[in-house]
Amino acid sequence: MTTQQTNINYDFLQNNEKYKLLVDINEKLYINKNPCNKLVFIYSAPKVGSTSIVSSLRIFGTDKISVIHIHDEEMLRILGRVTGVTINEIILFNKHLGREVYVIDVYRSPVERKISAFFEKIGAYHFNNKDEIVNKYNVNKVITRFNNIFSHIANGDHFMDKYNIAIPDRFDHVSKYLLVHENGIKYIKLRLKDSNEWSTILTNIFGMKIVSIKDYESSNKPIKDLYKKFKIAYKIPFNLLDELTKCKYLNYYYSDQEKQEYIDQWAKKTAPNTGQYTSEQYNMYEQLSIENSHIDYIQLNHYMDEGCSCKACCMKRAETATKLIMGRTIITEIDRIVHSEAKNELLVKRVEHANKINASIANARHAPQIKGGRKDFNREMSSVVSGRKIEIPNVSKYLNL
Repeated sequence: MTTQQTNINYDFLQNNEKYKLLVDINEKLYINKNPCNKLVFIYSAPKVGSTSIVSSLRIFGTDKISVIHIHDEEMLRILGRVTGVTINEIILFNKHLGREVYVIDVYRSPVERKISAFFEKIGAYHFNNKDEIVNKYNVNKVITRFNNIFSHIANGDHFMDKYNIAIPDRFDHVSKYLLVHENGIKYIKLRLKDSNEWSTILTNIFGMKIVSIKDYESSNKPIKDLYKKFKIAYKIPFNLLDELTKCKYLNYYYSDQEKQEYIDQWAKKTAPNTGQYTSEQYNMYEQLSIENSHIDYIQLNHYMDEGCSCKACCMKRAETATKLIMGRTIITEIDRIVHSEAKNELLVKRVEHANKINASIANARHAPQIKGGRKDFNREMSSVVSGRKIEIPNVSKYLNL
């Protein structure tokens, strides 16, 4: 479904200080250094599948698309020491500069999103310990803590609550995405449950071949053992399941049938009612968790593709893209596009290539010279006596492939 509205209000044009700040922020986010005019903000809540979209767009569109991944203003402050502006202002500012701007958000079903968000910070935040140690905790202890804060975690929806745009009356359950044109910007809403169709959806929207990948799943992290146990053991208390039926986001993004199927799915795994922290209790819990947290927990290196455009990364990106197009399984440890790793891999390939050239030269140098079916001893001796050298190609040029 596509809707369109145009009512651009560039407040920063009347505020010189704000304008200068936005220019500086574009520098800090490296937006100005990217020659691509097509700019995509993946502006979403954490743990909804947005990282997969970031890496997919980078793998298949680095030469055409610049991708910025951001969750909130707090993330801007920590990662770029950026304060004084909102993400929406940065988005509008880049539209003002003439860029073709897209903003993407994803909806994820509530229980799964809450579990994923809880486990994202389970060590550093919820239990003030290393993930490797928490990974050995009793799963029932972890379930109790999760239920206590269930209603207070992973709430809200950026598309509905943050973008400040007019949204359609209902989600398009046929196309399985929304595309809203407002202020000259394309706002896109996807659902994680449709991730198998993201390749087609993104390809149609951006007009280039894009294959969606799975990226940065909790089952691949240090907490994976406890995470697996939790998913098997967890049963949702009846009172928390009842909360889901009233969730405005679930009621908007899921059709009546999809919603009923989702509720029925969890109704098969229920537990007795449980107590929860009140708002006051959760505020105290949150304050203590922040004070006790032993690290400032924002993931920096969790993309399948970190977006570097050097030669080594571009070559690695092309290899990974080819595997995806061919339908081959992608292994994060092998196919991840990280500058330091891609650079080392390219160096190894260059050395191996040079060694093959040297081996071929050595074989040719020592191979018998055949002329008319017999070895030409006179020619060889003549070369030795006259001091003529066998010409060896300059191998060094092959090291700069």
